Amino acid sequence: MDRLKRVGRILADVVELYIPILVFLLMFIVFLINIFTRYILKNPQNWTLEFSVISFVIIGLVGACAAYRKEDHVVFDLFYNKASLKGKVIMRILSYALIIVFFLSALPGTLYYLTHHRAISSVMRIPYNYIFVSFPILLVSVVIRSAYRMVLDIRSLKNGTYLQTYNIEKEDELI
Repeated sequence: MDRLKRVGRILADVVELYIPILVFLLMFIVFLINIFTRYILKNPQNWTLEFSVISFVIIGLVGACAAYRKEDHVVFDLFYNKASLKGKVIMRILSYALIIVFFLSALPGTLYYLTHHRAISSVMRIPYNYIFVSFPILLVSVVIRSAYRMVLDIRSLKNGTYLQTYNIEKEDELI
């Protein structure tokens, strides 16, 4: 089981951290090429703008997986902070249930779009289904993490501990 967890963590790191880092580096290099060709050579290249926009979409969607993983995203917690420990657990369970329902309901339409639409980008001729494959990755990643967290919160509700047992800072790592 530990080996499976390790493989899952490595796969999640590759998809959620290393791919966005690589795409960001490529986007930055292409951005510098754009500046050089536009202002030094006086010959702007259209592909550099398209590549930057495509890269930004990929980074945003896959990077959101990493933000959700670390719970480093924007939340509106006015009522949550005022609730008791039991109330917080119930709110988390409800929010995870809503996330799972809505994200799973978006998945079939997303997969249909990716498999049936053959649109391509105008300059680089990249199929949009290659670009937007990052969206179902986001959906699946968030659903899996939400289901895992919901199970842990249901256990804490049953046990009466009401404590959040995931994403608690340890001395050297974040769960």
